[in-house]
Amino acid sequence: MATEIETTFYTEEDVRLHICEWDEDGVWIRISERHSSMSASLTRAEAEKMIAGLQAVLNKKVTI
Repeated sequence: MATEIETTFYTEEDVRLHICEWDEDGVWIRISERHSSMSASLTRAEAEKMIAGLQAVLNKKVTI
């Protein structure tokens, strides 16, 4: 039996992000806060696009 990979963390605004494995090669994401929640399953390709988008935002150079 393989161990399922799960990660959960809270943002500064107390929003919970929970990420875990889904099916054979996918990712399941749940975003929740006190009054609502939403979840989505992503294929591997969709998860990789999401990571690339996050990296693009974080790697953007700020100029003053």
